[in-house]
Amino acid sequence: MAATFILSSCLDSDNNNVEYEYSADAQITSLRLSSSEDSLKVLPGIEFSINQVSSAPIIFNKDSLPYLFDVENVSMNITTNNASGIKIHLSNDSSYIWNMTDSVLVKKLRLIEVFAQDGKTKKTYTFKLTTHQQDPDTIFWQNIENNYIPAPTDQVTVSNKSSFFIYHKTNSTLQLSTSLIVDGETWTSKLLNGLPQNVVLNSIRNEVFEERDLWFALDTNNKVYLSENGVDWTEQSSDYPIKAIFGKLPSFTKDSVLTIVEDGGKYKFAKTIDFSTLHVLNEIPVGFPIEEFTTAKVKDLLIYTAKYLVVTGGKSINGMLNRNIWLLQESEDKITFTSKRLQFNVLGSSLFNYDNKIYLLTSEDNKNVFYTSTNYGVFWEKANSKQSLPIEFINRTNHSVHVDSKNNIWIFGGVSSNQRQFVEIWKGRINKLFVQ
Repeated sequence: MAATFILSSCLDSDNNNVEYEYSADAQITSLRLSSSEDSLKVLPGIEFSINQVSSAPIIFNKDSLPYLFDVENVSMNITTNNASGIKIHLSNDSSYIWNMTDSVLVKKLRLIEVFAQDGKTKKTYTFKLTTHQQDPDTIFWQNIENNYIPAPTDQVTVSNKSSFFIYHKTNSTLQLSTSLIVDGETWTSKLLNGLPQNVVLNSIRNEVFEERDLWFALDTNNKVYLSENGVDWTEQSSDYPIKAIFGKLPSFTKDSVLTIVEDGGKYKFAKTIDFSTLHVLNEIPVGFPIEEFTTAKVKDLLIYTAKYLVVTGGKSINGMLNRNIWLLQESEDKITFTSKRLQFNVLGSSLFNYDNKIYLLTSEDNKNVFYTSTNYGVFWEKANSKQSLPIEFINRTNHSVHVDSKNNIWIFGGVSSNQRQFVEIWKGRINKLFVQ
């Protein structure tokens, strides 16, 4: 809308009438903040959303300011469509016409009132500047359940989209207990079918292929067992003895399960989906683990070539402890690898994906610590102390770690230095990944 004014000149004829249009646009189109008190230059990077809804226009920052961020005076750069003036309203009910250059008390800024050129139209925006009320990098841990299964001699926890499955042995008796992920405190015993007593518990894995759950397990005789629900299992015959199952291998074409088979006295990588057929590849490298290892997947949607299976811990063919990190990648008709010796303990550790990093839960100086990697596992650093486990979390190895859809980290079980099995569940979440 615009207001039109006609001015006439007496020096000439009607041809000297001049029309001026004054805009009725009182919208703010952009807002930027800066401050001499902002030593880290946080404010210039803050983007503001401007909701122009006539009933309740509001300006707010998309991402909250850092925890404990604190400035009093800011310089504001407001862009309008040639508005005639701006009035600032503070939280103490004071207001003033702003000259566009004076600093503003941002903590008290409540409303920004804009006057259009036409002198009649105005628009008042609520201003909201949010700051993290909790340290975004802190993880708060809680022990949510204990003694939820009979004291085991061995255990492993596996998860699918909706539930946790704890496979546990008491002496030679194999049992299964389950709980919904949204719960984690109420556990129900399930009757296992088809899974033998000599199953290797830490071989049990669950993967999703084309929205269908597939479960895999090995026994001590290198036989493979498959399931679609984690409860009912059937033995799957195979053309080769299966020595290890690593789970889904991220691929440039179609993902498949990576496994190790024995072929003519040699240990080789092989790909499969259901073990009914195996595509045998190249021989595994010297020192590569075939048991008691831990894995994490990398499939970066922004970098086409970043597709890896990360492996560490465990033991090699000849029983030697593996202290390296291995990055496996499918390349044409073979598995290529990068290997690096790590300068911290990886034995009995757990890899998992979290906060756009790879995390490793391991033991160090008689306590459990986290290491993280932002470059697919090549370089590592110890996690921020704000994420440390509490002193009540007694040092343990061979734990099971899972991350749910609400970014909760779940730590199940583990083994103490004197080989005692823990029957504990711990849960934590980094503040910045909070999901309602």
